[in-house]
Amino acid sequence: MALPSNETLIEFSSAVQWQEIERTKRQFNRALETIAVDSRDDQLSLDALSETVGMPVTSYYDPALQDSGNVLLAEHNGHRFILGSVVSARYRSGHSLLESIAPYNLNPSVNHINIQETEDPYTRMRVLGAEIELGLIHEDGHSPSEDEMQGYMRAYYNHALRIGIYPRLDREACQYQVEAHIAPSIGYSKARNALTGIMTALAAASAETGLITAIMSCYPTDSDFKMTEHPKVATAVDLMLEVNDLFPQYGDQLRETEARYHINIPGSHYVNMFRIQGCHIHIDLAGRSEALGLLTFHTMLKSATAIANAAVLKGGPFVNGTCDPELLCAREYVRRATVTGRYLDLPISPHLMADGLEKYAALLKLERANAVGRAMLYDDSLGQPISIMHNPVGRVRPDLSTSKRVCTVESTGMPANISASRMAAILTDFEFSHALMELYFRKHGLDLGPMHEDKTLWAIMGPLDHATFVANHDRSDREGTDTVVTTAAGTEMTLAEFYEMKRRYMHKALADIDEIAPRDIDEVYTSLQRMLEPPSGLVAQTIHQFIADPKLRSTGNWGKIMQNAYIEAGGVLGEHHPDVVLKVINDVHRALATRYLE
Repeated sequence: MALPSNETLIEFSSAVQWQEIERTKRQFNRALETIAVDSRDDQLSLDALSETVGMPVTSYYDPALQDSGNVLLAEHNGHRFILGSVVSARYRSGHSLLESIAPYNLNPSVNHINIQETEDPYTRMRVLGAEIELGLIHEDGHSPSEDEMQGYMRAYYNHALRIGIYPRLDREACQYQVEAHIAPSIGYSKARNALTGIMTALAAASAETGLITAIMSCYPTDSDFKMTEHPKVATAVDLMLEVNDLFPQYGDQLRETEARYHINIPGSHYVNMFRIQGCHIHIDLAGRSEALGLLTFHTMLKSATAIANAAVLKGGPFVNGTCDPELLCAREYVRRATVTGRYLDLPISPHLMADGLEKYAALLKLERANAVGRAMLYDDSLGQPISIMHNPVGRVRPDLSTSKRVCTVESTGMPANISASRMAAILTDFEFSHALMELYFRKHGLDLGPMHEDKTLWAIMGPLDHATFVANHDRSDREGTDTVVTTAAGTEMTLAEFYEMKRRYMHKALADIDEIAPRDIDEVYTSLQRMLEPPSGLVAQTIHQFIADPKLRSTGNWGKIMQNAYIEAGGVLGEHHPDVVLKVINDVHRALATRYLE
């Protein structure tokens, strides 16, 4: 699937002015709020919506099918555009139809020619947020109860408030996993301070409750694979099982993965296995431009930059009390156990791609997407239309229900890491890279020709073909930060060489953005250089050194350090030794307590 042409962008915006779409969407969102409050029943009245919006509102499917997924549309000069969408009743978690209609805030008429007319006339650093997934266990390895999970979340809340960071932990599908939030911010120092605060609050909550954290790319220890008891989780499990059952080969892959990690739990399934833990990064899109979202996904999330950033954070050889026999990071191997974890080439544009609207609506009606944004993650390469909602690339988010109607690009390819410095550097590189792509979009739109002519930019941000992207991930899974990255230009380089090339290029490319000073660029890439190739030549060899040693922390190959600790404790690669894995997890916990509490 290719990016739309600039001619397609201009033709759409010429037929439907971006201001008209913005006006209509705002009217529609206000109408939804009013109707949801005032309506005495749960009937969708297109006439009432049309009257409030000021133009005819239609639905892709029969509006009488109240329990079905559907798409609400407006039309101008022969071009339809989405106002909002709704999943089927199966995925509404008990909410009414009117309460479940999600706005579609991306604007397909904002392109490289008119973006300077929007409320975002200039390229600047965009607000970035992130969530970090992690697991919780007792020191002796047994799993926490629901009351203990709630107690840990309350303890974290209190410590986070005292520190001054976002205080809430959210639940994940697995009973023993939570998600910590980095509040939207800009710049390296704010990201690092927020991450340091998160690590401190986690360590303090552990000291108070006795639960210890497992901040790795996979949930590592032996467990009963219990799911969180929530209707939303139950329906998501149903969907995952249903979709995977369409493809018998994925049943074989699940059994192979279970055998690899010695999982012998009756009734275990795809969601039990799907215990990856990530650092999800999302950044605002200027002008809510659908085209800019597609470009950012196609380049920033599919380039050597994405591969290098993931490699810096990788480290998690443990799954279910087993140390993988060959991988320093098992996250992508575990992800591949489900068909929804397949690689995504490009999200659907319902407006700018042929049959895009039809494909988007079909996933909602077929109940193959349990959130309207996930219907953009369409794939039919295996013969059935499905949403690849767990793909190792990311997604474009049109459906965030905020008063500012924020739209974002989200990376789902970055693992969680124990190092606040590493994650802060990667988050800020993400901001710089997005600014670079926004500058490019304003000059060239979706035409990649000029990028291809700039060999350094092509090496940094050029989209990798499927085979090269997967091969890069596979190599870094085995080698961690010792990996070599293959770029879209065909060049190969170490991570340190890649970031040095990027540092030099960013000084020139971002020179006209007032918010980015040269020292800001050096701060990020010098930090990465220090962690990857310290001037002293000395790197961390142990867990304590990587986490708590003032001179060596965040240096070295984190996955290799954990693998070596496992072997030194008596573990055998590939064999099931939950007691040895637990010892390593406890060593990590003690190092965290030393670093953040003493």
